[in-house]
Amino acid sequence: MGQPIGVIPLKDSATQGRPPRVTIALIVVGFLVLCWQLTLSGEDSTSPQLAAEHVSKRDQAAIELGAIPFRLTHPGSACGIGSEGIVCGENGLVEAGGTVGTLIPDNLDQAPWWLTPTTATFLDADILHFAITMLFLWIFGVAVERLIGGPRFLLLFLVAGYGAAYAQSFVDPAATGPVIGAAGAVSGALGAYIVLRPRGRIVTLSVVPGFGGLLLIPAAIVIAGWFALQLIPGVGNLASTDIASGGGAYLAHVGGFAVGVLAGWFAARSGRLRSGSTAAPGAVAAG
Repeated sequence: MGQPIGVIPLKDSATQGRPPRVTIALIVVGFLVLCWQLTLSGEDSTSPQLAAEHVSKRDQAAIELGAIPFRLTHPGSACGIGSEGIVCGENGLVEAGGTVGTLIPDNLDQAPWWLTPTTATFLDADILHFAITMLFLWIFGVAVERLIGGPRFLLLFLVAGYGAAYAQSFVDPAATGPVIGAAGAVSGALGAYIVLRPRGRIVTLSVVPGFGGLLLIPAAIVIAGWFALQLIPGVGNLASTDIASGGGAYLAHVGGFAVGVLAGWFAARSGRLRSGSTAAPGAVAAG
């Protein structure tokens, strides 16, 4: 999988200094949103129209707040629920392969299309997906935040979320399944880290019988493991809702990672690193 089997990453080896307030806040907000999602029933929506199509309350929230590629690539378009699933269109909605107009359920209150990459970032598919994503955010987000500062890291996280959503949308602009999850934004932190600390090491816990203990592993190997996880459906990948026909939004991770690499390169080249940071030995040379 790209990293030693039986090893759990814990933190960057150079982690020190003040508490990473932005990273902690992002994890707390994500946890609170997940708790809210878990309170939503998997039973049919309270909207009669949505219930008729067997849309659950949890899926309804994902459709309303998730990043739908069609909406992102067709600003001003609308989406509804038809017999074939989610239907989107610009000039009246039609059933897939037909000409019958599809009504937009009164209780389907979608967020503005331009805001959905952010709202989708704070939604999640399940507890396992959330736990893996937040673990990597803690490891690499803490390090990057301490290198570039809280405000810049928050901006990086949000912009990487947009990069992730649009990377997937441009590949499949007609897709109507909402994509949710913070993995694309977290990939932005990984991208910035590998530029700012290319020789960084991660403290890991070996759980292999007879070889237990703490190990230092090159961060590049752990990052490779992160991308390998995305190939396991339902574990590491961003997710679509049950009503959507799509699976994992793998290219979203690449888009977020690319944003992070560019941000890290710019931060190192412009010298906008915190004084006394541990990035100097392995960072991109300025000038």
